[in-house]
Amino acid sequence: MPQKQIVFYFYTRNATFIQKDILILKSEFEVLECAFPAEEKWKTPLLFLDQLLFLLSHISKWNRSVAIAQFAGYHTFLPAIWAKIFGRRMIIVAGGTDCVSFPSLRYGHFQNKLLAWFTRQSYKMVSTVSAVHKSLFYREDHYYLPEESKQGILQFVPEAQFQKSEIPNGFDTQIFRIQKPFLDRKPLSFITISASLNDPIRMKLKGIDLILELAIRMPKATFTLIGASDTDNFPFPENVNLVAYVPNQELPVWYNQHQFYIQLSISEGFPNALCEAMASGCVPIVSAVASMPEIVATNGLVIEKRDSDLLFLGLQGFISHPDLNKFSKEGARSIGERYSLDKRRMALLDLLSNG
Repeated sequence: MPQKQIVFYFYTRNATFIQKDILILKSEFEVLECAFPAEEKWKTPLLFLDQLLFLLSHISKWNRSVAIAQFAGYHTFLPAIWAKIFGRRMIIVAGGTDCVSFPSLRYGHFQNKLLAWFTRQSYKMVSTVSAVHKSLFYREDHYYLPEESKQGILQFVPEAQFQKSEIPNGFDTQIFRIQKPFLDRKPLSFITISASLNDPIRMKLKGIDLILELAIRMPKATFTLIGASDTDNFPFPENVNLVAYVPNQELPVWYNQHQFYIQLSISEGFPNALCEAMASGCVPIVSAVASMPEIVATNGLVIEKRDSDLLFLGLQGFISHPDLNKFSKEGARSIGERYSLDKRRMALLDLLSNG
C-alpha cells in the first residue's frame, strides 16, 4: 500500500474552524500538527526553537509532504524557508488580521513593524495563498476612516508572487439550522459574538460600542453579547445581556432564541458567527466590510458608514420590513447552498492534492 502524503499543519491557536480543517485533511492525508501559541510575547523565541526542533525531527518526511498554515505571521516564517529548501509546496490560509493594518486601532499584522516583517517575508516565500474571501487579497472599504480604506495582502506586499486561491469557510447546516421560526422568537432580539468589554480597542473594532449606543436608543429591544464579561469600567444598558462564554456546539440554541444577528466590525475576513447565525435563521445586520455584504446578499441590512445615527435610522425602517420572515428562511438556505462544509472539504482537498 502506498504511503499517504504528509501534510504539515501550522497554527497559532486551536480554534473550532482549525479543528474542522484538520479533520477534513486527516480523511486523506497523514497530518502532523505544530502549534505556535504566542499569547505571551516573551515566549516567541522559545516557540521558534520548538518549531525548529519539530521541523528537524521530521526532516526525513519532507520529500513527500505539503505544508499548510492558518494565517501568516511569526509561525509561518521557518516553515516557508523549510519548504523552499526542500522544494515543497506551502500554502497559507489567510483569514483576516494577517491581511490588514489599522494604525488607529493598533490592529492588524502590518501595523506592527516586527510582525509585519515576518508576515511579509512569509507571503513572499510561499507558493499559494488561500483566502477565505477575495477581499483579503485587496479591497477598498469605505465604512471607517478614508486613510485606512485600502486593505489586503497585496496592498502591503505588492511584490508577492503567490498563486491565489479562494475557499470560503464551510458550515454544518445539520447543526446550524432553523429550530424555531423567526416569528416565534422574542421580538426585537439581537445577538452578536462579542469582544471583551474590558478592551476598548476590541470593542470599537467589533462595533460593540455602537451596539451599546443602539441599546440605549432602542429600550424595547434586547441585545445579547456572547463572549463578553461584566465590567466596572462603565455602566451598560439594562436591555443588554452579557454572556461570558458559550461552547460552539451550544451556539445554535442561542441563535434560535434571537431574531437578528448584528455585526458592525471595522475589519473582518469571513466571519464564522455571521454565517452560523444566518444558517440558524437570524436576520443579519452588518457593516459594509470585506465579505459581509456578499454573505448577507439581499437577506439583511448592510450599514454603509460607521455612524450611530445612520445605524439607528436604518434599523427603524428595517425592523418593520414585511419580508423579515422570508429573509430568515432565504438567508439560512443560502448559507447551506453557498458555504456548506462539503464544499470547503472538496475545495481544500483538491487544493492540497492538485495545487
